[in-house]
Amino acid sequence: MPHDRTLLVMVPGAGIAPGDFESNGLVRDTRQRYPGIAHAAVDPGLDSYLDGSVERRLLRAIDEARCEAGATRVWLAGISLGCQGILRCVRQRPGLAEGVILLTPYIASTGVIAEIVRSGSLRSWTPSGAGPDRDLLAWLAATPSGALPRVILGHALQDRFAATATLLAGLPPTDMVSVPGGHDWASWRALWRLVLDRDPFA
Repeated sequence: MPHDRTLLVMVPGAGIAPGDFESNGLVRDTRQRYPGIAHAAVDPGLDSYLDGSVERRLLRAIDEARCEAGATRVWLAGISLGCQGILRCVRQRPGLAEGVILLTPYIASTGVIAEIVRSGSLRSWTPSGAGPDRDLLAWLAATPSGALPRVILGHALQDRFAATATLLAGLPPTDMVSVPGGHDWASWRALWRLVLDRDPFA
């Protein structure tokens, strides 16, 4: 399948602008390896995570970008909170993406993550309560192996959300890459190069 029929949609986290993917070299690095790939950066807005509209906003933007690019294949990439957004879309629309790239994901509050860590793993966790983050994690925990798209997970070892990445790494078919570093562009740039080494769009 030619690369010009592949669309990569990149979703930023809180405090990150869509243009930061380009200014920090992630778009350049991608196009150097995959010259014909179509690219769109979409920010649904922080408010969309709070009012429950993130799926509607993101799915509409993905559909528009896919139509404009004439793409037959879609990959989604997120940083931090953007990872929650794209996973919520994958949950709502199975088959949406061929693969997802999660860089230092923020999926839920540290309290919820600590609760899961105490249970031993995401698969052994018994969900309690309700909320978008708990609902998403409960779906991930219950989804059979092989039912998810390919997942490439970028893990920064000193990242403040490192426990989240460790939990998600136990979900097949997840491929993890890691670097020393924290929740910042130095780590995300290094992780992105390692992601591209895994030949995600081939």
